[in-house]
Amino acid sequence: MAYTDSFDAVLDELAPDWAVAECRLTVDDPLRLVDARVALARANGRPTVGQSDHDFAVTMARTQGRGALPGVVRSALRTLDDRGVTGRIWVGAAYDALRPAPAHRYGP
Repeated sequence: MAYTDSFDAVLDELAPDWAVAECRLTVDDPLRLVDARVALARANGRPTVGQSDHDFAVTMARTQGRGALPGVVRSALRTLDDRGVTGRIWVGAAYDALRPAPAHRYGP
């Protein structure tokens, strides 16, 4: 299954009020990790180090917060599909409520 199709299924699984989601991505062929890293750079894909069940983690933000928009992530995954990189993607964690940072007490 293509990354973009899997990603659409992942977005459908999320609750309608999700704020931030952590996607995990793995690549089938270890020789294609460099291609994946370059393609996922626009979505701030972070490669994992050590023993884990995934090769990259991508943080998505639906409306605000620290993370890439789902459209940007989908665009990066389409690049992987176009280059023939295969693998799978799933949601690692999803959060439905975020509180803004408290106002700074001192200063302007």
